[in-house]
Amino acid sequence: MDKDSPKQQPISVLEDTVTVAEVAAEIEKPTAPRVPTRKEIGEWRRTNITITHGTVKACGHRARFSATQQPKNNCAECWTAWFMTHCDLEGLHVVITKQGVRALIAQRGTKFVKMFRGFLNARLMPMLNAEAAKQVTIEGGTIANDGTTP
Repeated sequence: MDKDSPKQQPISVLEDTVTVAEVAAEIEKPTAPRVPTRKEIGEWRRTNITITHGTVKACGHRARFSATQQPKNNCAECWTAWFMTHCDLEGLHVVITKQGVRALIAQRGTKFVKMFRGFLNARLMPMLNAEAAKQVTIEGGTIANDGTTP
């Protein structure tokens, strides 16, 4: 027999041996994370981050307000839409009747109080006048049936 045949060489002499640890290290190598393209980032932002605002039908302005953010413009229709959808009217009634208009101005600001007074005159007073026997007026920030402040 030949000296170079594989049958005659002992197993420990083979040069092509690989240990289990080397195979495991090869398999467990983490691959680098894929970097998203600008197009993919833009698509992700449009679907997950971009806020779409509706429009106020009465005036056509964008409704860029929410429950915690009041309108930034002086449009009465935008403020009316905000009061009708997002504002806690019962809470405002409690503040006005128990603490007064000055407390409401301190909490919300003069612009808010002016717009709220306009909202009351335009929307709520006609409903109250239809129900009440006498004319209802706003006196000093509180509602009274006989013109006196409670």
